Amino acid sequence: MRVNLSVWVQYVLPQRLLAALIYHVARCTWPLVKNPLIRWFANHYQVNVDELEQPSLSAYPNFNDFFTRALQQDARSLVGDEHTVVSPVDGYLTEFGTAAAGRLIQAKGMDYRLDELLGEPPEGAVNLVLGSFATIYLAPHNYHRVHMPLAGTLKRTRYVPGRRFSVNDLTVTRIPRLFCRNERVVCWFDTAIGPMVLVLVGALNVSSITTRWLGEIQSGERRLWQNSGLPQRRYGRGDEIARFNLGSTVIVLLPPAALTWNEELTANGPLRMGQSLGRIRSLATGA
Repeated sequence: MRVNLSVWVQYVLPQRLLAALIYHVARCTWPLVKNPLIRWFANHYQVNVDELEQPSLSAYPNFNDFFTRALQQDARSLVGDEHTVVSPVDGYLTEFGTAAAGRLIQAKGMDYRLDELLGEPPEGAVNLVLGSFATIYLAPHNYHRVHMPLAGTLKRTRYVPGRRFSVNDLTVTRIPRLFCRNERVVCWFDTAIGPMVLVLVGALNVSSITTRWLGEIQSGERRLWQNSGLPQRRYGRGDEIARFNLGSTVIVLLPPAALTWNEELTANGPLRMGQSLGRIRSLATGA
């Protein structure tokens, strides 16, 4: 496989040092730094300021607050009813379908193991309970809050340390097992059709990932948070659950053959949060 120079450079970049630098710059509250940076970003990436809850760019305390900006209440709507699985984010649907023998498609001619993505032991039963998947890439201009595709109860959260390769089309088609190599947060939920998992994949400029129940998750050692025995954290379809502090990818996982895909979906097509991914086939008792 021919390696592009810009991809090769990512192997030698001091990714942790770069992320630490971006973390501090993105949270700088000095107006002479944050205001020009926010204005440049909004203009360069053509951010739709009209849909923002706070349209005044100078009102954001720092760049990260702008990047994780809230939208006006009517800026996104949920399609369908409780039988409709919706996109958790704005972005681009890069791949979707059903896992084959526990392997998911990364790009044409490239795949990766489901258990490795989730940080689960190879001898586990994860391949039996998950199979339908949708991979959504968030471009820099996209809205970067993550919402529930389907109502569910949080069961556990796993932080998996790793690299921070870019997740754009160039690197996804050239770096094998990219999503399994990158740092990620894996969120398990019980739903009416069984388990649902959202994998929040870090990337080159992602300084951290924030969830509603743990706050900002710092990089470090592998960790697992179990929710058994704690008050139930039940989230409705469309509820906000997480934020990327700079951009990345979300992978949605559901039981195999759990839904009928929306016929209008196309690979590499744009998505908006709340848009239909498909219809679930039954509302049986959750796992």
